[in-house]
Amino acid sequence: MAAPQEPRPPERAAAAGLASDCFPWTVLTVLIVLGSSVFLFLGRSDEPKGGTPQRTYVDEIGQARRQLFTGELVRTDTGSLHLVAGGEPRQFRARIMGTWHADGPGETHSPTSAGAEIGVKLHCSGAHVRCTPLSSERQNVLSKSDSATWLWDVGAERAGTVSMTLTVTAYYRDTDTVLLEKPPLTARVEVASPPGDGLAWLKQPWRWLSGAITSLGGLAVSLSAVITLAVMVARRRTPAAGSDPADPGE
Repeated sequence: MAAPQEPRPPERAAAAGLASDCFPWTVLTVLIVLGSSVFLFLGRSDEPKGGTPQRTYVDEIGQARRQLFTGELVRTDTGSLHLVAGGEPRQFRARIMGTWHADGPGETHSPTSAGAEIGVKLHCSGAHVRCTPLSSERQNVLSKSDSATWLWDVGAERAGTVSMTLTVTAYYRDTDTVLLEKPPLTARVEVASPPGDGLAWLKQPWRWLSGAITSLGGLAVSLSAVITLAVMVARRRTPAAGSDPADPGE
């Protein structure tokens, strides 16, 4: 025969009932928290792995710079231009290749950057020199088998010394973002006087003298007139030779 169970105290009975009532809600809360965590984790895993747009841009620029390689810049030797004042323009050429190239007649070469869109500029200054581009400023030299050529017409109006500066710039794709720019290559070139113009060095002093004469011509005429008037006045006031100032009647 089973022993009779002792009756539970009212407090314990109430606590047991409350625990049994709260159990389903506790489980539900835990399940909701776990489900939210899983949802957030899956959502983050779907985000692009490249990071922020700024970070992606920096990574792309760094990768583009690492893809650059050393190419060869072959250009016209400035000493072979033989520029003559007022003469026909001479052609200056620059060529960038992915591999080394031996010098040809009137050429010189140096290493440069390749593996991107390359821009080449020629800047000339002094003695009224002109450098007219004949080709596009930016061209692609993407691989070691690529090459690109730039041409300019160079002419000068006066004899003297001119400066020619060549700049090579590697750009990021077709934007204005500079990946790499080497220091400019600068050369000084003498422009000769035209043949048969051996007295050309006298032209500038003669121009100055002619201008001075023209500017002072009016002043010289005025000064001559003043001197002439002064002489006439002096002659009128001087007595004639052999006359007697005390006997004006004779």
